[in-house]
Amino acid sequence: MWQSRFSHPLILIFPLLLALWVNNHASAIGQQKPTPPKTGTPTGNPRPGATRPALNCPQTQIPLTAIVANNGRDHTYSEHPTLWFYIPYHSEQISHLEFLLLDESERKTIYRTSIKLANQPGILKITVPAEPQTALAINQNYRWRLNLDCAPDSTIEPDLVVDGWIRRIPSVNIQSNHQANVALQPYSVYIQNSIWYDAITNLAEQHFADPKDAKLSAAWTELLKHLGFAEVSKSPLVSFDLVRAEN
Repeated sequence: MWQSRFSHPLILIFPLLLALWVNNHASAIGQQKPTPPKTGTPTGNPRPGATRPALNCPQTQIPLTAIVANNGRDHTYSEHPTLWFYIPYHSEQISHLEFLLLDESERKTIYRTSIKLANQPGILKITVPAEPQTALAINQNYRWRLNLDCAPDSTIEPDLVVDGWIRRIPSVNIQSNHQANVALQPYSVYIQNSIWYDAITNLAEQHFADPKDAKLSAAWTELLKHLGFAEVSKSPLVSFDLVRAEN
């Protein structure tokens, strides 16, 4: 009785939903509402809450931004994930920029590096180096911070801080999902599975590799709009140098 009432509508609806994803990647990003997982991540601060920016840092139209979901499902499949940030300052306006990756207790530093930017504001890509000591363990939460100082001083606290969490989860499920949805872009499958760091990275890398591709640009804009950061969608990828710190 149950099968006769419900199986035929589901058979009809599924191809329509799949066609919508294939033909309009950007729209699909905005419509995705993944089911919350049993385990997740704490929320962070993707935009600054520092107390001293008016004293040391110039006001900008768009603030320092971490491009993250920050929704309790900040997951990755990667041992060495990539994180993305919008930096609103020119290099001469920054005295120090530092990225830190910490364990859940925030007592152990997994990775720490200083960053020297090129001149223009834009999107910063930071990848955790592929080294055994920096690999994320499965089902563990990690805390990250991006600290920015605009003027050199002796205070302990940086002028601006964004912070968040990341959790690596097993990647066994996405293989079957991706095989069942071979026509979908990888970032779409990541979004369906709440793998937000990998969704952002996959789409960002495609977009910046071919910024003139209209479909990729539209999908990138829609993803940032969905995350609440539409205003950074036209920003370029910036070059930089890393100065690795000893833990």
